Amino acid sequence: MLGLILACFGSVFNVLTDASRKKILDRQYDAALIGFWCKVVALGFYLLALGVVIACGFGLQLPPIGAALKISPALAFVIYLVINALLEGTAILLNYRALQVSPLSFCVPFLALTPVFLLPIGKFFLHEKIVAGMVVGVFVVVIGSLVINRQLFANGWLEPAKAIVREKGSRYMILVAFLLALTAALDKWFVTSGGEAAFGERLSRSFTLSIGKSVMLALFFVGLAWWRLRGNKNSAAPAPKNVWTQAWRDVPQWILFAAFFEAIVLVLQLLAVQFTVAAIVISIKRSGILLACAVGWFVFKERGITDRVIGSCVMIAGVVIFFLTRPNAQGASLINFTGALGVALAALIGMGIALYLTRHTAKAASEAANLQHLSQSKT
Repeated sequence: MLGLILACFGSVFNVLTDASRKKILDRQYDAALIGFWCKVVALGFYLLALGVVIACGFGLQLPPIGAALKISPALAFVIYLVINALLEGTAILLNYRALQVSPLSFCVPFLALTPVFLLPIGKFFLHEKIVAGMVVGVFVVVIGSLVINRQLFANGWLEPAKAIVREKGSRYMILVAFLLALTAALDKWFVTSGGEAAFGERLSRSFTLSIGKSVMLALFFVGLAWWRLRGNKNSAAPAPKNVWTQAWRDVPQWILFAAFFEAIVLVLQLLAVQFTVAAIVISIKRSGILLACAVGWFVFKERGITDRVIGSCVMIAGVVIFFLTRPNAQGASLINFTGALGVALAALIGMGIALYLTRHTAKAASEAANLQHLSQSKT
């Protein structure tokens, strides 16, 4: 139960992280620079929290990793951090780019595909069991992703799927979902190495990994930013002066918010995966996509998001099915395959009713899109 509670809080803070990032990235700052500053500030928050952890009698601790390769835990930790930095750094850059080119309520829902990718990864890497009901959840998530582009069905049955491929934000987020599935599996392997442990020891492992990841990702981003800016010096349009600190002058509060929420999410996730399976933690984390739609509406004034809300609700239903059918250590699940089909059927019926009630809205959105396309083609 503790793992589920931690994952729920992580889901909320994850949406707040994306919203804070978008506030920064809407100004078209270099994604590598923003990634660097967020990691540096997050590291500062970790060090402050570490003081409290040490005062409570705990410190940094590495699990017994590296024994299979006959290397020390410290060397195995460094190798792990390098691999993680390449995977997660690429995912963060793609995430930032998606938030720059697409509305928050459009691109974030595709992160619900992370549990889908975790199915085979958990099976072969973490040796987690896959049951038929989880496949039903995957099917429902895919349907929800297509509903987001519902108005394009008027141009052909394959148009919504083609739109996902055409839309940069969608493509980027699908890749992000896959890369984050890989890192989630690696994180679970790291913090659970050595078997069961007391809560204080689990907390120490979480802080150890969080600090290590922040340091390595900060190095990754600063190296990438330096390489990009060095290339700009040789171009016809060199980078403006003080480009490294420009974001701090314009949006310092959003950098602090993004880093703070990001730091909380990572610690909560690393703690949660030590109490339950990784796929369930990520499933709950991705259930915040509906909150992302709400934030897109109220904060970023995104309109015409009816289909995104309906699609997000369907994707959440798929995540719920995934969660309910996930077997525990004893091989038991909350619902069986028949129950999964029942939940899926209820979700699809509700989706059909919602789509019917909002058909006029979809038609108006489709006509507006066609008019915009015609005006662009004329010019």
